[in-house]
Amino acid sequence: MGLQELIDASPAPRARMSVAAETALVCGLGAVLTATFSILFGVSLLFGAVAVLTGLVGLISTHRPDVAGSALNVLGLLLGLLALAIVGVRYLGIDTALGDPLIPWLTDQLHHWNTKLPQPR
Repeated sequence: MGLQELIDASPAPRARMSVAAETALVCGLGAVLTATFSILFGVSLLFGAVAVLTGLVGLISTHRPDVAGSALNVLGLLLGLLALAIVGVRYLGIDTALGDPLIPWLTDQLHHWNTKLPQPR
């Protein structure tokens, strides 16, 4: 009996990853990374809201035994809530734009690496 026959005959249920959990994680990461730049607060609010909404949907969908991703879901939900809290504190008057001093350096780095690429004709 080959390995493939053993895998096919396995009584273990096949689990699939929750799309809501993956979306919550990606949007939560995007929200946290953009929350420290004042120019990207709107993007952070959008990503944070999507992360929280898909995180709530993911909480419901990952309770089924054939759906995986509960850890991704919780992490994405927490990151989305953290980003929304950072932006909310900014609107209360506390400066949370820690990434703003990095903008000139990031611009210089992008310009430097763009000059290394072949230019279109």
